Amino acid sequence: AAQEAARKAAAERASRSAERATLSASVSASTSTSTSTATGSAADIVNFVQSQVGDAYVLGSSGPSSWDCSGLVQAAFKQVGIDLPRVSQDQSTAGTQVSLDNLLPGDILYWGSAGSAYHVAVYIGDGKFVGAQNPSTGVAEKSLSYDPPTGAVRVL
Repeated sequence: AAQEAARKAAAERASRSAERATLSASVSASTSTSTSTATGSAADIVNFVQSQVGDAYVLGSSGPSSWDCSGLVQAAFKQVGIDLPRVSQDQSTAGTQVSLDNLLPGDILYWGSAGSAYHVAVYIGDGKFVGAQNPSTGVAEKSLSYDPPTGAVRVL
């Protein structure tokens, strides 16, 4: 009986591992899709931040033609009726923490740690984000490899 129970437990673990591998593969496939697959509110947020690319970075600014990082993120979410806090520290805890391996368009990326982030941006899909970077680059679209974030939150 003990051997039978052990065999069943091993079979269950193998089954769960196979399910995880399938889920992981589908998550990987979804995170590598292009931004055109973003739908609904996420698409509106992505479109908004992409339309600001090229605008100036000005510390403390919240639009309409210059932004700081948290001002841009706050304005993007306001487009879909979501009121976010104004500063990056608070935005980094405004949603549910998500793994950087499980990003979806519209997720908020942060640099630093949750609750004490010093920078935020919006993930747009395809391994890219848009953020108000600094005075020399302004609002820019960058690859995650340009400056890997330390965490992400999902508000949608």
